[in-house]
Amino acid sequence: MNKKLITAVAAAALSLAISTSAFASTGTVDRTVNFRSAPSTNSSVYGMLKAGTQFQVLEQVNSYWLKVSANGRVGYVSTKYVSVNNGSSAPASGTGTVVKGVNFRTAPSTNSGVIRLLKAGTTFQLLERVNSYWLKISVNGQVGYVSTNYVSVGSGSAPSAPASSAPSSAIADQVIQNAMNLRGVTRYKLNANQPPTLLDCSSFTKYVFGQAGISLKWGTRYQKDAGRHVDKSNLQKGDLVFFGTQTKGTINHVGIYIGDGQFIHNSPSFDGVGISNLNSGYWADKYITARRVL
Repeated sequence: MNKKLITAVAAAALSLAISTSAFASTGTVDRTVNFRSAPSTNSSVYGMLKAGTQFQVLEQVNSYWLKVSANGRVGYVSTKYVSVNNGSSAPASGTGTVVKGVNFRTAPSTNSGVIRLLKAGTTFQLLERVNSYWLKISVNGQVGYVSTNYVSVGSGSAPSAPASSAPSSAIADQVIQNAMNLRGVTRYKLNANQPPTLLDCSSFTKYVFGQAGISLKWGTRYQKDAGRHVDKSNLQKGDLVFFGTQTKGTINHVGIYIGDGQFIHNSPSFDGVGISNLNSGYWADKYITARRVL
């Protein structure tokens, strides 16, 4: 069989597989996501799918990755950045409570506008479970959306979120993945805030935390006072770590702790995003403090 015929047969088989797939769900990109050649952050990136892009789900590889067809091409996307229309958006009812301050948004996306911040203890009426990440709710007659990571919902509706460190751990993983996704995408420039391509160290942390619904101000002078202090010996994934590279004791650089003594940051030494060791090499004696914002 010649190469042209083999190619034609393969293309026809792929087309048939897509059109007759048992996993016939469709989906929508919630936040800009890398469209990859394989289900791994180490794989090559075809391009970026913007928020609102529609796709067809071909296969759920695992809880982290979907194989999809988008814009006439087959590739892989992270489940953290998309919604799948598989019936999970059926209306729900019940009441709930905010367990940790959360942005009350105009749409089920971290790119949407913020109506206001709902404080812990705020009660709401559940209107709809949009997907596993977002709820449509009513607060004092105003309708909007909140992340499921920050709320607890009564029985008979959506699964409740525990008021423990579990939501923070999940968000930390999301923040770190957001940061990892910018390797090879973001370049470093002092005083730049042009996401996702041109950032400095603090606009980088602001951007990746913002993608997870956590608001930070731009500038180490502000971020060094965000959240609460944490000792170096008690660092957890997602903590902000601060350094002084010029005047001793003066903070001028920030990164995100990812575990095992390592942190990810946007640095001129990489001309972009990279991972460094907190306890050895250049950064060991530059460390000053850490803050926990999750």
